[in-house]
Amino acid sequence: MKKSFLLIIVLLASCTIKAQDLVKDSKVKESKAYLGVSIGYAVPGGYGSDNLNSGINLGFINFGYRFTKEWGATLNLTSSGFAYKNKGALGVAVFSVGPMYTANLSDKLSLDFKPQYAFSIVGKETGIGYDDATLKGSGFVFGSSLNFGVTKGFKLSLNLDYTTGKWDELQYGGTTYKVTSNNNISSFVMGAGLRYNF
Repeated sequence: MKKSFLLIIVLLASCTIKAQDLVKDSKVKESKAYLGVSIGYAVPGGYGSDNLNSGINLGFINFGYRFTKEWGATLNLTSSGFAYKNKGALGVAVFSVGPMYTANLSDKLSLDFKPQYAFSIVGKETGIGYDDATLKGSGFVFGSSLNFGVTKGFKLSLNLDYTTGKWDELQYGGTTYKVTSNNNISSFVMGAGLRYNF
């Protein structure tokens, strides 16, 4: 799976770079905002992660808006799926928001730094006898994106994201339980995204 994922990233990067070489219009204005999606290879961490295999991360909403050339804000909704080594799986969704600093490395290359507050982290287990159990928590996301192209249109980004947090409560059988120990969670995601700058 790792080799297939790396091949996808290389192909996307190659296609984007070739497309940029064909379009050389210096009159196109830099974008103020972007909306995109992403896919990544996710490595679980935290309590109980020894029982989990690495999985896939999907970015359903990757949104950013720049107030100035360097500073802006970002809003993201991502979901990771991890299979247990015995049986069953764990799905984790993260909804986060925070500031964004963009370092322009060249006319067609920029680097975004995106520290975010993950105000909603939701976990759902399946296939292990607790299918209606839901974990809820919060934390932080330390994200970065290397972006190919800063003008309007479709562009590619290569992403690194580290999420850390804690489960605060467990909902099961109509009852909510407080989680106060063995509740730390984390994940590291390496991926690629396709965004539309406008």
